[in-house]
Amino acid sequence: MAIRVVPDLGAPIAVVAVDLITETAAPNWNEWASYIMAAGGYVGGWMGWGGDFVKNVGIASLPWAAKKIYDRVKGGAGSRLSFRRAGVSRWPAPATKTPYEGIRIT
Repeated sequence: MAIRVVPDLGAPIAVVAVDLITETAAPNWNEWASYIMAAGGYVGGWMGWGGDFVKNVGIASLPWAAKKIYDRVKGGAGSRLSFRRAGVSRWPAPATKTPYEGIRIT
């Protein structure tokens, strides 16, 4: 089986090009572009649209989209959704004791 230039090499190059262009020219669109390319590639491949090129675009963009999902859940830089602790403190209440804190084994 030979490597076909357009589907096997062109699709990953297209994904990298879109990533680099949106990262520099339109950073607000970079995350959405990853989701659109991954979902569009898999749905298009499932529907039979675009042949192997569209399927390979979905395959090549899946790690990019997974990284964006990980960054969003983790609360990375520039993420709108971040899991921060609320500004609640224990003061003046003392910290709770752990269940066997004062027990000694003799």
